[in-house]
Amino acid sequence: MNAVPVESLMRLLKILVSPCLAVIYLSTGCARDEQFVTPRDIPDDPVRGGTLSIAIQSDGRSLDPHRVTDAASMRLIENMYGTLMRYSAEYGDVEPYIAESYEVSEDHTGYTFKLRPGIRFNRTGRELTSTDVKYSIRRIIENEVRAEHFAFLDSMDTPDDRTIVFNLARPMAPFLIYLAHPMNAVVDRDIVEAGGGSLDNTDAGTGPFRLVEWRRDLRLVMDRNEEYHVDGLPYLDRIVYRPIPDETARTTSLRMREIDISLDVPDKDRSILQEVEHVTVESVPGTFWEYVGMNNERAPFDDKRVRQAVAWSIDRAMANQLVKLNRSNILTGGFFPSNHWAYSQMEIFPERDTEKALELLQEAGLPDGFDAVIRVGSAFPYQVAAAQVIKQNLEDVGIMTEILSEESSVFFDALARGDFDMTVVGWLGFVDPDEWLYNIFHSDGRWNQQNYSNPEVDELLEKGRLTSDRENRREVYHGAQKKIVRDAPVALLYINEQTSAFLDAVQGFRVHPAATTLSLRETWLAR
Repeated sequence: MNAVPVESLMRLLKILVSPCLAVIYLSTGCARDEQFVTPRDIPDDPVRGGTLSIAIQSDGRSLDPHRVTDAASMRLIENMYGTLMRYSAEYGDVEPYIAESYEVSEDHTGYTFKLRPGIRFNRTGRELTSTDVKYSIRRIIENEVRAEHFAFLDSMDTPDDRTIVFNLARPMAPFLIYLAHPMNAVVDRDIVEAGGGSLDNTDAGTGPFRLVEWRRDLRLVMDRNEEYHVDGLPYLDRIVYRPIPDETARTTSLRMREIDISLDVPDKDRSILQEVEHVTVESVPGTFWEYVGMNNERAPFDDKRVRQAVAWSIDRAMANQLVKLNRSNILTGGFFPSNHWAYSQMEIFPERDTEKALELLQEAGLPDGFDAVIRVGSAFPYQVAAAQVIKQNLEDVGIMTEILSEESSVFFDALARGDFDMTVVGWLGFVDPDEWLYNIFHSDGRWNQQNYSNPEVDELLEKGRLTSDRENRREVYHGAQKKIVRDAPVALLYINEQTSAFLDAVQGFRVHPAATTLSLRETWLAR
């Protein structure tokens, strides 16, 4: 297997990120015939009405909140539904939503919620009751995808239509956060049963918008829920989601005013859009973190020294420069973004050190290196590009890799089966440290694709769930992160900013670190 020359790698990455691609994109639509606005034209008070067009990277797979796992589906779903709690504007905090108020017992095992009166389901018009909440939580558990959020739930009581009581077997520190997860939604039992148990192509919620039509890979249309329980909201008449997989096409559509919002702006297009007079580009510290995963049950990655050698071999600064244009924050030891309450700066793998990598491979009995395959999803060009950088890095210490770029369903199926040597992958949208660490690094974690197991880490992650005091939790997770990173089941790369761009006419939209679009209920158009 021959090494890839650095010059060839540079040319490949320049092609991937070249802004010149914009000139060859041929628009398939025309700019809308509307009155364009400048900042001086924007009224002081919100204006009701109008249609908002949003470009998304890919279409969703399903509209069932209790079954989806992909970010694309969640974005389509979240504004059709309501949850007991909701994420607040302050990242990491939550506030009542369907709930009007709540009380927590002194031992943190009892949660009593009083529901807001007069909340009605979008399609049937039936008033939501505590029985619907109980039914929905049971359905979430039965569908298993987010059952871990309710791992300590012992029972639920509904003493009246507006009261539900959760009884936990043990304290669950992130319980309120999980009740705010947009996919832990309260659903209309009548709609579920009418659809034979499926919500794949309909909505059964109480959110600010209701589904009108979904034409896969073309558009999803939602109209204002006229019965929404928050007075005066939402402002918009309609939202249209348009899947546009090509990054340059999304950017061009925004420049041409064919769309109003591009939810995910690639790093290569950020500077282009910042120069467009009628476009606002907004970035916040994000939650999309990426890493090199290694199969801890497959030789030679079952040896911690080999995994550490990989971690020391990767030039994260080079990957950040070539793939992310230096816009991401390199992860050298911790998992959380700088705006998270559990953030702690740790320098465990501060910079590339090939001498340490070679020493570790020598100790592991692999002085001449070895061969491996890096599986990566073809739908994520930035991860394919990162794999090219990593391939070059590893060859310097004798680890010869082949990159296998695969269609998403094939790629994720292989990861779920544990059929891989190495991979480049990432996660998005986490809020509580338990989300970040438990399911991915606990021995019994649902998404522990690396097959990693360390009893000491398991004990810390279990303790983190039981610890209510935030400062004490911070210390627990600091210790857990340190052990995980030193064991190197994954080699951390970087965590990305969350960047969206929108026309100046779009007001009230907030870019959220967890990539949620719940602020669409307060969004309005000044045109």
